[in-house]
Amino acid sequence: MTDAADDTEDARKRDISGYVLLVLAVLFWSGNAIVGRAAAGADMPPLGLNFWRWATALVVFLTFFGRATWRQRHAILANLKFLVPFCAVSVVGFNSLFYLALQSTTALQASLIQSVLPVLVLLLGLVVLRTPISVRQGWGVVFSIFGAALIVIRGDVAVIATLELNTGDAWALAAVSVWALQAFLMRWKPKEIGIMPFMTSLAIIGVIIMAPLYAWETMTVRPMPLNGTSALYILYVGIIASFLGTTAWNEGTYRAGAAQAGYFGNLYPIFAGVLAIILLGEDPRWYHAAGAAAVIAGIWMATARKNA
Repeated sequence: MTDAADDTEDARKRDISGYVLLVLAVLFWSGNAIVGRAAAGADMPPLGLNFWRWATALVVFLTFFGRATWRQRHAILANLKFLVPFCAVSVVGFNSLFYLALQSTTALQASLIQSVLPVLVLLLGLVVLRTPISVRQGWGVVFSIFGAALIVIRGDVAVIATLELNTGDAWALAAVSVWALQAFLMRWKPKEIGIMPFMTSLAIIGVIIMAPLYAWETMTVRPMPLNGTSALYILYVGIIASFLGTTAWNEGTYRAGAAQAGYFGNLYPIFAGVLAIILLGEDPRWYHAAGAAAVIAGIWMATARKNA
């Protein structure tokens, strides 16, 4: 009885520690939206921010997981056909589009648009894999799309007639669509590559792909300012968001279980929105609350275990 009780207590502690790590991971990632918006105000170009983010993260990944990555080099090289396109979608595509969106829209607006992610992944499964969805999931899709649309048009129906979307909101929609593709493709991650060597490999490939894009932006748009503010922002997105966020998420998922971890991802728009209001002084509007409520209701209907 004592051993059984001890095992139960250990399992409970492991779950709780896993939940804490998952919350921290989402909080770290939410801060990325705040830094991305603040970086726009500091005249930091989006591609430059993404390049230096992953160059910084790469140094940290190699420091801690370089040996493990080297030991799995044969598996990594054998799976480049997956790794390169996946990296182009995730490390390069999503992050660049998200930072580009934050150049001309608020962190609150962009983060709430991102909340439609789980439903987009569900729709990708339906379209690509023909995975059937239930009536309840279908209503979840409707609610989530309605909520996201309400946020995108900023509560103004006239936007639909004129099709004059805010440029940043359009980029945010593109970013979340790419993020959904990334989440969908993750199911084909090579099992023979450990998660941290996998992340290290993505950082390497990402820096290689981003380098010419960053050079182009520097020559044709504007260079990255070299000052204390830009260094501070880059350190946050490179170390806190990329490395610590990823590590906390992976360890939290291991402790709490993948099924439970999935629900914690829905905290992202909430955390990011609150941080945007507190740290950036952004003003919440009625359509933010109404749209977020509809998206959350849709996610609950789409992801609940018992679907009618």
